Amino acid sequence: MRAQGEGLIIQFSSVGGRVGGTGGLGSYQAAKFAIDGLSRVLRTETAQFGIRVVVVEPSGFQTDWAGSSMSIADMPEEYAPLAQRYSDPDAGASLRAGDPARAADILVRISRAHDLPRNLPLGVGASTMSTAFDRAQLESDEAWSAVSRSADFAQEYPVEFPPAAA
Repeated sequence: MRAQGEGLIIQFSSVGGRVGGTGGLGSYQAAKFAIDGLSRVLRTETAQFGIRVVVVEPSGFQTDWAGSSMSIADMPEEYAPLAQRYSDPDAGASLRAGDPARAADILVRISRAHDLPRNLPLGVGASTMSTAFDRAQLESDEAWSAVSRSADFAQEYPVEFPPAAA
């Protein structure tokens, strides 16, 4: 890719790699967070060579992700409800709303596009969850901005915490 002066790397994560917090999926989501972190650095390191990086963050698709390929280890009884929706075939149906053929077509079309997203939530669930998460994160960052900034020597200190946190 460097030799040809351009390229595209499409990394696969999950909406869980952006929003996280799904009980029972800690190691899975931690791996997805790592993909996003690595891709951010890779994007910076390869931009000078015309190599672009997109992270795809799908929600549930009609694959075997939550089916027979999902193995759930024994866990203490108190935590069993966390994994129930993955082990119950009826409850897991909502986790398979996406069409893999459409996703593949979208990715082929993305590979030909010039203006690319850095991250692409894929599926209704991914779009809804990522937008809500990002909005809440931005609101929190803005609410706590004065506190965050007060950690630097040149800034006023101490400052009041946001009213809701008091």
